[in-house]
Amino acid sequence: MTLLQSIILGIIQGLTEFLPISSSAHLVLVPYIFNWNLPESQIFPFDVLVQIGTLVAVIIYFWKDLIIILKAFFRGLVERKPFDEPNARLGWYLILATIPAGLAGVLLKSKVEAAFNNPRLTAYFLIITAVMLLAAEFFSRRSRSLVDLKWYDALWIGIFQAISIFPGVSRSGSTITGGMTRHFDRPSAARFSFLMSIPVMIAAGGMSLLDLLEVPDLGAFLPVLAIGFIAALLVGYLSIHWLLSFLKKRSLVYFSAYCALLAITVIIIGNVRSETNQSPAVFTSTQTQSLAANITELPQASVTNIEYTASLDWMLPAMTSCANATKDFSIVTHLVPGSQFTPSEGAILLRWGEPPNLIEYSTQLGINQLKVVVNPSNPVDSLSSDLIRQISHKELSSWSEVYQNCPDCFASNLGTELGATSPGFNFYLVGEEIQDLFDRVLMANAPVSRASSTLIPSTLSMRDAVSNSPSQIGFLPSGAIDTTVKPVTITGIEEDSLTLPILAISKEKPQGSTAEWLICLQQSLNP
Repeated sequence: MTLLQSIILGIIQGLTEFLPISSSAHLVLVPYIFNWNLPESQIFPFDVLVQIGTLVAVIIYFWKDLIIILKAFFRGLVERKPFDEPNARLGWYLILATIPAGLAGVLLKSKVEAAFNNPRLTAYFLIITAVMLLAAEFFSRRSRSLVDLKWYDALWIGIFQAISIFPGVSRSGSTITGGMTRHFDRPSAARFSFLMSIPVMIAAGGMSLLDLLEVPDLGAFLPVLAIGFIAALLVGYLSIHWLLSFLKKRSLVYFSAYCALLAITVIIIGNVRSETNQSPAVFTSTQTQSLAANITELPQASVTNIEYTASLDWMLPAMTSCANATKDFSIVTHLVPGSQFTPSEGAILLRWGEPPNLIEYSTQLGINQLKVVVNPSNPVDSLSSDLIRQISHKELSSWSEVYQNCPDCFASNLGTELGATSPGFNFYLVGEEIQDLFDRVLMANAPVSRASSTLIPSTLSMRDAVSNSPSQIGFLPSGAIDTTVKPVTITGIEEDSLTLPILAISKEKPQGSTAEWLICLQQSLNP
């Protein structure tokens, strides 16, 4: 991420967090529209920092209100009269309004994470925001102020806040809509919306900050991301002030129109790119009947969206080759996070390992085993699971120490230069299935983040990182290994525990050309 990109996205977060146009949508859609290839290892830390920036902005803006509410709240508890003072009741109402969003975040976490990686789905959610803002304007009498707030009003607005966990559904837009459907005037609905955002943002920011502190090599790109934090804070403060003044005299219709226009623009861009990326395929393949028994042969169906996780990016050449060998069939591939367990509508999801609570149709294309790999010039040829854990946690500071702990693990003596270097253990992003398998089996669920390491976005990047330096060590699915890296025998662990199936998951049973394409993939994985 460049300094300019950080500033732009920080400004966008500051503007859109409080304006009813969805900050999460803009953080997804702006890089998509401008085709920015942002490093995945930096996206999560950046999102955390800019969201904390807007949290600081809203706390500073409402500092006096918060002090008054907190004093009244705790005074009511001490005096055993928790609901006597209006400001004490407001404190309880803010807590009550937070509960629905908290429950929604826990129950819908995986679906929300998947939605954050789907720009077109985000655009459709943005249309929902546009509709809600129109409904707020046309169905609200705007006859109540904040002093009229009751507990059931707070709960109702909290339910609207729960809806906003999906990217594209504006948190401020949905909560202002919730307030206005209870007939509060615009400034009162907006004020309560901003106040009730603070508990949710503190909880979400606190949890994310813990994860952020575990990101290896954070200091390397923190200065660039910090600029985004400052931009989000300053612009966020100004946008709160501007919106409260704007809503005293003007309508939400302007924001509704903007959301609809942005959503339509993204959908059009997505359709144009899909058509551009599709190319006609030439029929050259023949079906294998034994494999076809696993996938039905019915009338041909063209599949354009193939979603795959970073653990399977090494399969891209086979995906393309099989598409070219399948009549009337072409694909558009999309890299998705390992936390995405279900395919998008009309798509096929390729992932390594069965996701929890799998209810969709799935086909096993093959199996792969996790392998620890090193540079071919490194003489190590075996490692115990205990040694792997020690290396990953930097308990062994050099390859010489590894050799001293297990000289039989090496085919020959270490050279002086390699022996003096530190083993550079590389890890994948949190949530990728290959990283989860490594953590669960080889690390016995011990956090790998204790090590100072480099986060690798995909298996191809892992292969490149290991092949470029004799001191590097990493892990790959067996299918991703080529002559540029050397697999290391892992002792002290059952090989079956490191083996997972490669699955093709879809909403419906594959048919026609889709089935033929999957058969081709099966053949390429099982020659």
